[in-house]
Amino acid sequence: MNGDTFHNRNSSSSTLSKRNSTERKGDVTEMKKKSASATATEVGGYGRWLGNAYFMKWRMEDVFGVVKYHPIPCIFAASLLFFMGVEYTLRMIPASAPPFDLGFIVTVPLNRLLAAKPALNTLFAGLNTVFVAMQTAYILGTFLIEGRPRATISALFMFTFRGILGYATQLPLPEGSISQ
Repeated sequence: MNGDTFHNRNSSSSTLSKRNSTERKGDVTEMKKKSASATATEVGGYGRWLGNAYFMKWRMEDVFGVVKYHPIPCIFAASLLFFMGVEYTLRMIPASAPPFDLGFIVTVPLNRLLAAKPALNTLFAGLNTVFVAMQTAYILGTFLIEGRPRATISALFMFTFRGILGYATQLPLPEGSISQ
């Protein structure tokens, strides 16, 4: 608005209010239809929150389009699965080969505490599992429910290179380690 033009709001306000009134009545009817179909969806086990999820609107073309148009995140996802398998089946270096690892030296008091109190060690392991599960739920939720892929791509990138570095930098466990 630049001052050269004058907008008369009074002449169109009655038309606008009639149109809004009609639209509101239509919205109520549409909402009733949607709530009836939502209850049918809830019976199927999806519920309202999952019915509006981003991935529920995908078609097969969309799934294949992800592979076609976004190959790098797909490579990260495949390498994540590969390195998970490699990392969990990897044989540890024997304790007879002593490396210099600052992490083991700094955490000697914590290692002694956890060795003396196995219940505390189990508690910390459980908390770690809960933390990882919460991260995973957030990452999958932002992608599958909200349709925001940034957190998923970041996690796939991070865990892929974590797997590569974990495989490339194997260290033997010290003889008194709890993880043996």
